[in-house]
Amino acid sequence: MSPRSAERTVLARAWMPLVAVMALSVGALCMWKVHQMSAPGPVLAVNEPQAPPEFTPKKLTYELFGSAGSGAMVSYVDIDGHPHQVDLTELPWSHVETTTLTVVSGSISAQVHGGHVGCRILVNDVVRDEQSDDHQDADITCRVKSA
Repeated sequence: MSPRSAERTVLARAWMPLVAVMALSVGALCMWKVHQMSAPGPVLAVNEPQAPPEFTPKKLTYELFGSAGSGAMVSYVDIDGHPHQVDLTELPWSHVETTTLTVVSGSISAQVHGGHVGCRILVNDVVRDEQSDDHQDADITCRVKSA
């Protein structure tokens, strides 16, 4: 066998695997480049987490004033939305609740067996609602929907 025919035999057997390796290499290179181009860019700026602003607790105050006469009945809703009923023999009366909720609402109603009665709701010592009535067996309601 001549040296030329030996080269042809090796080339005849190896050309197909060489072409396959080259095609796979070119395909892999193309896929890598497409992957690089489709990747998202770096994030330019990230803000650090910020602490929430300082929050002052809210103070909700219910007040009743006037004359209870022979007795009074008071109904109010606490910070958590639960109703309460209190029987009184004398006025003035007050009830204070404190919360860290950002919004509070309150409601109070009273009926007296006497003459004059008034109610007041304060949020952080600021009057939000005030009502009064001076009829016999007076009744009164004060509400704050959102404070």
